[in-house]
Amino acid sequence: MTTSPINPDVVAEPTQGRSSLLTIDEAAAYLNVPARWVAEAVRQRKVRCTRIGKHVRFRAEHLEELIVAGEQPVTTEVVTLHRDRRRARL
Repeated sequence: MTTSPINPDVVAEPTQGRSSLLTIDEAAAYLNVPARWVAEAVRQRKVRCTRIGKHVRFRAEHLEELIVAGEQPVTTEVVTLHRDRRRARL
């Protein structure tokens, strides 16, 4: 049985053809939130993730789903706040 050498043109890079996986710290930077918030969201299953053994990884699509789910709709009604400018009495 003969084995042929590996052709470097055929071997794909790990991230070629698919999105790269982000760590919790990278996902936190992407979302601009603390890493502990991302870790807690994973524990509560509020964000999609990929588990590779004990490691948690995210695709950008997973994080985009979280962003879209949290978007607030724009209301046409403008709410004005009227505050009493007088000082409170003690």
